[in-house]
Amino acid sequence: MADPTPPRVTPEYLQLLAADLDRRIDRLEQLADAARLRQALYAAPEPPPAARPRRFSRQYPGGRLNPWRTMRLRRRPR
Repeated sequence: MADPTPPRVTPEYLQLLAADLDRRIDRLEQLADAARLRQALYAAPEPPPAARPRRFSRQYPGGRLNPWRTMRLRRRPR
């Protein structure tokens, strides 16, 4: 297999690259400004309140398990 010829970097090509880079940097600055403005105008919503603890326990007050609930859990298909 023949060796590929190395690319030629001309001054015109470097100017095109520099102009493209400048356009991309300007676009990124515009997007950053828009994001900052959007953040200032529209504040993030408040998070929902924390979930309340469950009202009913899985155990009876004496510490014994609820037999109906454990039986129902055993029958659940896997």
